[in-house]
Amino acid sequence: MATIYIDTNIFMNESFFRSAQAHAFLKACSIIQVSVVVPDIVIDEVLGNFPKMLKAKSKAFHLAQKELGRLIELDAQDIAVSEEIGSYEDWLYKLIEEKGIVILPYPEVTLKELVVKSYDGVKPFKESGEGHKDFLVWETVKNHIKSKSTTPPNFFLTNNTKDFGGKDDADKDVLFLKLAEQIEEVGLRPELYTSLKAAFDKLLAPNLQDITIEEIPDLNSDDLHRMTDEYLLEDLPQRTAFGYEGLPFGNDVSISSVGPSEISEVILKKVDDEVVINVSGSVEIEVDGFMDKHAYYMDLDTDGAPNVFVVDADWNDHVMAVSSSVETAFELSLFYSVADKEITGYEVSLPDEIDDDWHH
Repeated sequence: MATIYIDTNIFMNESFFRSAQAHAFLKACSIIQVSVVVPDIVIDEVLGNFPKMLKAKSKAFHLAQKELGRLIELDAQDIAVSEEIGSYEDWLYKLIEEKGIVILPYPEVTLKELVVKSYDGVKPFKESGEGHKDFLVWETVKNHIKSKSTTPPNFFLTNNTKDFGGKDDADKDVLFLKLAEQIEEVGLRPELYTSLKAAFDKLLAPNLQDITIEEIPDLNSDDLHRMTDEYLLEDLPQRTAFGYEGLPFGNDVSISSVGPSEISEVILKKVDDEVVINVSGSVEIEVDGFMDKHAYYMDLDTDGAPNVFVVDADWNDHVMAVSSSVETAFELSLFYSVADKEITGYEVSLPDEIDDDWHH
């Protein structure tokens, strides 16, 4: 039906493919016969990054335990890092085999070609010459598509939009033209998606069985509202971003508290023995950050007091610490196991969150 290529950052953003979203994604691909293809360099990058991430998180975990142990009686828990690294590698290769994921070998590129290409400064290389791994990923995907070994349409999942693509006039993520033109047949050129959720919602969900909340045992509308409030409250506080639409300040802000939420739509899709429940709506959040003093007083002179509460008017010579409430959209994905009658995972996204490169 289609072919989906997956880049390294997609693995890493989904807890190295151990997330409930990744689990549902692979199940859905199997059900509707979508080929999942991964360059071998991606597997090597994943296996190289997993130990780094695990060691960093383990260090932070031990530090937190040490600090908690000074406050309360605590049975410290140890993490066998080496064993977990080996266990993850075994798990990953078993997943690849069980789900029929196609692994593509490295492209036949000489070291000289890599050096020459890096100095050309053509994407996916950066102007500095960095990007040899991105180049190898793209060469692998491109060569596989051009060999016509795929079932089109083709899709490329990567969160590295700065090196692989940008936005078109409709604000849609698209492959850079110079990369797309390397594949002569327009119909074979891959569409770009920047997250597993986006690919699931747009490509897979329309082909999955619809289901209603009434068809799910031990789950009703009241449960959905309760769980929505619980998961938003659990996930959002201390979440950081560049900014949010409608917020009069930005550049590194954090959510300090979560207010009432309102659900506008619920979509349920059956994925084998699971149900993926997508809940969307709006939620009121309190956001802390900093605002330039000059900008604040300019707003005060022209429009009256801006919609901010001044926490510290003299944080330093240039900015004041401020806080503001804003209503923002949310999307909550719940993964429900029919057999176990429980939620196995969830993910929260805020569509109005402003990325730090939004202006590019």
